Amino acid sequence: MTEFVDACRQEWKRLGVPEAVANEMAADLDADLDEARAEGVSAEEVIGSGVFDPRSFAAEWATERGVVPTPAPTLVEDRPAIPAPKTRNRTLTIGAVTAAAVIAFIGFALAIRHSGSVAVTRVVGPLKPFAPPRVEKWPVPFAVHGPGTPMHGIGVVLFLAGVAVLIAAALYWSRRARTTH
Repeated sequence: MTEFVDACRQEWKRLGVPEAVANEMAADLDADLDEARAEGVSAEEVIGSGVFDPRSFAAEWATERGVVPTPAPTLVEDRPAIPAPKTRNRTLTIGAVTAAAVIAFIGFALAIRHSGSVAVTRVVGPLKPFAPPRVEKWPVPFAVHGPGTPMHGIGVVLFLAGVAVLIAAALYWSRRARTTH
């Protein structure tokens, strides 16, 4: 027996290949290698690149014969470099819904802001020596907030847009839930 066949036997034992099957496989492998040597053919031509890694060769052969289960993929092979489209779509949808909720909240806050104005008055001195002072309103309000102001309109538009996107997302999810289950 060669070192290569001995290394394969150790791997088959580690993998739990039944001893009778391992002996048969080792005998076949040893016979093939002896025949190749007798014909002047290198072991690499018979076995391929597996000649450099007996453990992998033994595991692959045992798997092909069905005497051991197919090995689970390693983490590097199992996880693709680019997320699956389903995961990517879910991430984009959650991001869009979150952005819509934030926009709706900001719009709501702007739309319900305090509606009122601040009036400025001025005191006009008395025209007569003992008369009370007169109070007059300033010709225009100093600051105006509430309905009719630009911020109120922007707030309503943002709120309605955010709610519309949230409704669209809810309809999309409900339709997808019906088709996938």
